[in-house]
Amino acid sequence: MIFILFFVGFILGIIYALIADEIPMHLKEVPLKENNSWILNLFIGIINALIVLISYYAYGFSYDFLVSLIVAELVIIIAITDFKYMIILDSPLILSSLTVLGLKIYYYDFKTAGLALLSGLGLFVFMLVMAILGKKIFKKEALGGGDIKLAGVMGIIMGFRLGLIAIIFSSLIALPYALATIMLNKNKEVPYGPFLISTMALVFIFSDKFMNLVNLLTSF
Repeated sequence: MIFILFFVGFILGIIYALIADEIPMHLKEVPLKENNSWILNLFIGIINALIVLISYYAYGFSYDFLVSLIVAELVIIIAITDFKYMIILDSPLILSSLTVLGLKIYYYDFKTAGLALLSGLGLFVFMLVMAILGKKIFKKEALGGGDIKLAGVMGIIMGFRLGLIAIIFSSLIALPYALATIMLNKNKEVPYGPFLISTMALVFIFSDKFMNLVNLLTSF
């Protein structure tokens, strides 16, 4: 069983890396770049295989296990596409959202899926408002459309409160990197997606602890 899970995770990791590397190159607005090395793709495959094994050990074959695989897929694809091409693909976000909603219906009920959809819409609107305010304050795009849509996916997966916590933490983590980038190269854009999705993964893994923090803060 362990070998099968490792093999499946490895193959999926390779597929995620190839998707992230190849699909953006077929978009007109994306400049051509060299493909990732086979060593990097191999490393990504191994990392994803380990994630599959750890998730199975932690959750068993359950809703949380399957969602953790979706989160890992988003982390890999978005980290590559946003850092390398400064773009977040719509297709992984759409497929991930639909899959999670389907899993919520299967493991829970339609009400749970509906609430998840409302949470995603809430975070989408929140990030959209932040993007509008940021553009007015800084006189340029503060958030990309992909970041806004990713926030919606976060809401669907984790709910509004945990998704909002992830957004706040990602902003704090991304701030030092953004400041350093601006100081070294004023014209370079800062990819926010990798910070957003990485923090989402962190909050998802330690969701109980973060939820306790949210309950503590809202109790005052």
